[in-house]
Amino acid sequence: MWVNKTLNYSLLMLITLLGVVIPTWYFQQHTLVTPLILGVIAGALAESDDSVFGRLKAIVVTFICFAIASFSVELLFNTPWLFALGLFGSTFGFILLGALAPKYASIAFGSLLIAIYTMLGAHESPNIWYQPVLLLTGAAWYYLMSLAWQLVWPLRPVQQSLAGVFSQLALHLQAKAVLFHPVSNMTPQPMRLEEARRNAQTVDALNAMKNVFLNRSKRGHVDGTSDRFLNIYFIAQDIHERVSSSHYRYQNLADEFARSDVLFRFKYILESLACACRDVASAIELGKPYQHDDKVQQALLEGQAALTYLRSHNPPYSSRLLAQLDYLFVNLTTIDKQLNNVNNPDVTRLDEVTLDDTNPHTLKAMWQKISGQFHLDSLLFRHAFRLALALTLGYGVIQAFQFEHGFWILLTTLFVCQPNYSATKQKLVARVAGTFAGLLIGVPLLALFPSLASQLAFIVLFGVLFFAFRINSYGFATCFITLLVLFCYNQLGEGYAVILPRLSDTLIGCGIAVAAVMYILPDWQSRRLPKAMAMALNANQQYLAQIIAQYRIGKNDSLSYRIARRNAHNQDASLAAAISNMLIEPGKYRACVDESFRFLTLNHALLSYISALGAHRTRISDEVTHQLISQAHRDIYAYLEQLQQQLLQRTPAPIPDAAQHHALSARLAQWRDDDNDTITLVLQQLELIHRMLPELQQLADKIVVGQCHFSSDEHAS
Repeated sequence: MWVNKTLNYSLLMLITLLGVVIPTWYFQQHTLVTPLILGVIAGALAESDDSVFGRLKAIVVTFICFAIASFSVELLFNTPWLFALGLFGSTFGFILLGALAPKYASIAFGSLLIAIYTMLGAHESPNIWYQPVLLLTGAAWYYLMSLAWQLVWPLRPVQQSLAGVFSQLALHLQAKAVLFHPVSNMTPQPMRLEEARRNAQTVDALNAMKNVFLNRSKRGHVDGTSDRFLNIYFIAQDIHERVSSSHYRYQNLADEFARSDVLFRFKYILESLACACRDVASAIELGKPYQHDDKVQQALLEGQAALTYLRSHNPPYSSRLLAQLDYLFVNLTTIDKQLNNVNNPDVTRLDEVTLDDTNPHTLKAMWQKISGQFHLDSLLFRHAFRLALALTLGYGVIQAFQFEHGFWILLTTLFVCQPNYSATKQKLVARVAGTFAGLLIGVPLLALFPSLASQLAFIVLFGVLFFAFRINSYGFATCFITLLVLFCYNQLGEGYAVILPRLSDTLIGCGIAVAAVMYILPDWQSRRLPKAMAMALNANQQYLAQIIAQYRIGKNDSLSYRIARRNAHNQDASLAAAISNMLIEPGKYRACVDESFRFLTLNHALLSYISALGAHRTRISDEVTHQLISQAHRDIYAYLEQLQQQLLQRTPAPIPDAAQHHALSARLAQWRDDDNDTITLVLQQLELIHRMLPELQQLADKIVVGQCHFSSDEHAS
């Protein structure tokens, strides 16, 4: 329980909030509670993970941004037209700061939040210093506690993030295991889509882990106490590549081995490996040595015995499909060995351990990063302009109707207005439901606990619960922050007076946020899907090129290889997210839903076939084989290039010479029974990729011309 991320963070917030509430109660300074706690909240929401030195630099930048935001509000508060201009300009500028790195996006959000918190109390502020100083004091107190927390447990974020990677790998293995349930007339597409979803979550966990390392690195070079965890991270990357692999079409395996238990044995091996990954996650989080379970080794031995039996079976099973199970068995055995190496990760240490650091480190580089966003194709630019205009419109509504607590409109708009319609809708539903629930619970609690001391205890409780739920359940978090606001304002004698304004302002703010996302530079996913599809194909194309080169020079997990591999998985995850987001958008903005899901299935299958080539990389010395591999790769590369142009230019393209395409496929197939295992595997995977390209082109044709009446079948996967 102590190493649980939520409980650990909740304890930090409990101590921090008690550090605010107890002194104000002891000295009877009840009016100070609200701004100090709001400062704590803004500081916590602006914080991001970093090393101690990096966190100190981030705190300095945060305080500068907080001070500018808060004092600007105080200076311009009584000049509405200047205030509106300042609100628009500062919002636009702060959001564009997110182009530099995720931590700057957090600082930008916190700065806007501190500005709105200043607005909430500006009408009662006795002077220009009162509100900003209290808000900054609250933020400073939180950062002091957070820094002390990190000094005591400096590696806790590293351990938690790395444990999260192995937890996601376990879920990915579990999703993969479902594909080995041999059912008649197997339709793999739904299972492929679920696997793609799990893969996207694993990719997110790996990217989060990479950011944790980058925050503790010197321009991509990690050393010191995090070095051991970095080697375990590289092990996790290799395992992910192997988990993502597909060695053949699952429906063919299900048909061939429907009356054998061999696929069930492979399913059990995958499930055992998933359990082992969970054990690794637990060991890393607890800081204990990992004990590899013998049941994985036993499952592998039983699987090997089953394969040996099938080879001697009379009548014999297809030697081609048995070979696919052999490749899969080698892959799973290697995953088992990698998990065994977690306790001694230096055994598998890479020659090049540098991480890809794309963050700018000079003022010139920072400016280039920000200025590169000044175009309408930039999602960040569109979101910055949209949110700036939405907040300015919200301020106009406040001025027009003279709402006493109207700045909650801006607060709601800031939280609800997200970069796309899907995320905005989810936030809106949670915000409205949480606000209603909070008000319904809060009114009787105010009546039952009228004393200020008891209400201070509730403020601490609701503050802790808000931070405990804010990541995983925004609806519950909204409920608790609403309760906190009610009890804070009751310290000023306005508890009941803010109930209706809180509700009405929330509804108005939600309405402005939704209108902004729908009508101000909207980003409907159907319009962006062809580009997302092209980017996914391009990433797979570059990944395959890196792998083919290594079959000539030998396996090498170089930085360029790891970048290409990670980019392929990132683009596959981005495509999955874009299609899922499109389903939440209004019906008139959806297009080619069946075709999009089919394209995602094929793209993920393509990535899986390429991953299998990556998992089995080794040097091939036969020159004749290299010529065939090169010819197949050139043909695949050209085909994928044409598909990308077709999607980007949104024009149908002529189908390549079908006779030549089939001739190459036949030549790839005929080598299978004449070569060693490595050559057979490479040619087999290239043929699997080769076979799916015509269907990808048919889908691309339908998507770019909008004639989407395609009915998916069982061809690929």
